[in-house]
Amino acid sequence: VGGERLPVALREMRRKFHLPQYKMKMVMDHLHSEMNKGLKGKEWTSVLMLPSYVIRRDIEGKSGVYYALDLGGTNFRVLKLTLKDSKVVDTKSAKFKIPMEHVVGGTAEGLFGFIAQSVKDFIKGTSVKNPPLGFTFSFPMKKHSLNSGVLVRWTKSFNTKGVVGNDVCDLLAVELKKRGVQMGVTAVINDTVGTLVTELFKDNRATLGVIIGTGFNVAYWEKVGRITKYMEKYPGADKDATMCINMECGNFDSPTKKVLQHIHNEWDEAVDAGSPNKGLGLTEKMVSGLYMGEIARMALLSLKKQKVIRGFGGKLEEKQGFPAWYLSGCVEEDDPSLSKTRGLIKKSYGVDLDIKEATAVRLVCEWVVERSARVAATIIGSIVLFAGFEWDCTVAIDGSVFEKTPGYPQLMQKAFKDLMGNQPHNIRLVLTKDGSGIGAGLSAALMS
Repeated sequence: VGGERLPVALREMRRKFHLPQYKMKMVMDHLHSEMNKGLKGKEWTSVLMLPSYVIRRDIEGKSGVYYALDLGGTNFRVLKLTLKDSKVVDTKSAKFKIPMEHVVGGTAEGLFGFIAQSVKDFIKGTSVKNPPLGFTFSFPMKKHSLNSGVLVRWTKSFNTKGVVGNDVCDLLAVELKKRGVQMGVTAVINDTVGTLVTELFKDNRATLGVIIGTGFNVAYWEKVGRITKYMEKYPGADKDATMCINMECGNFDSPTKKVLQHIHNEWDEAVDAGSPNKGLGLTEKMVSGLYMGEIARMALLSLKKQKVIRGFGGKLEEKQGFPAWYLSGCVEEDDPSLSKTRGLIKKSYGVDLDIKEATAVRLVCEWVVERSARVAATIIGSIVLFAGFEWDCTVAIDGSVFEKTPGYPQLMQKAFKDLMGNQPHNIRLVLTKDGSGIGAGLSAALMS
């Protein structure tokens, strides 16, 4: 659709969603400064740069049985992996839905009791004596060792009491012991670390682990000698070793908005204002699937106000009234009459759109998706440059947005070109499934 033929309201909206090269460079410069501060650990920074205590090692000849637990949302999983010569030859797993009373306003005992009981149900009858166990706990945590993780704050609508400030491995150990399960955590990680380790077992050029799904976060390999806060704590550590850093970069520039103030628009502001963690996770809110639908919904409501689109009654006014998967449906449209977009809107809202209105809906979806990909690529590309991997690196990515949004990887590659300018680079994006499940078991294998 030619820009010159678009109504003024749409042209203005397109400008507000566009992320030009000079803004990408602003993000990169500020991110590098925040990363440096985070590695030194002396002053406040919006990216925590948390040492994972997972060290890059030779993966040759790993064989045996490893268990994994995966808690990243309201579904919890237990897995049993069998490895032969560092290849996963067998996987068994079970999924358990965590009752909402443990998630919202529940207690630590209730939540970890449920997890421990699920483990007991999974191994029923099998005699296990302290096998290596990896635990993916996909929430911001501070680590004091490989198998300790203190919850910094809850995200993703969890607010279980008695967990923040406590070690989740200890809380789990108490509940496992009560139930007579002889297991203890070997390594507690988050899903980005797990994604990176999973890809490492397939490709030794794997450098970053990324989640672009319900949330957005990155982990990457960093020289231990550059992690000042770690070296001060462990002066004898091997400076040349490489450790996985969990950045918690979904919170980049939050709530400070030094550079995000130049990228945020009024729809971002509206979505943030209505979110449970207002002012935090502002970068994640522009990228992740949890918020993309809401941003599109807010933008569509303002087009309705300006009479660019009609109809669209009640449902669009409701929170989550335009789910993120609608964006994928509208973006992959290839029919000039926009039959898919119109069909989706008719079915969901009972509204017959004319071609101009359908075009407006589709464009909004495209702009929200494109900006998500460009923000993600700007963060990822900046990290690759910071660590000096741009010549040859594999970026392992998991998450529904990256996997299921048509054209998303291509949008990211185009953004890398814009960010790097003429600088030669070779950044491969690969879909790495189940870093949070298999990755926990492999992290236990790597470190045991």
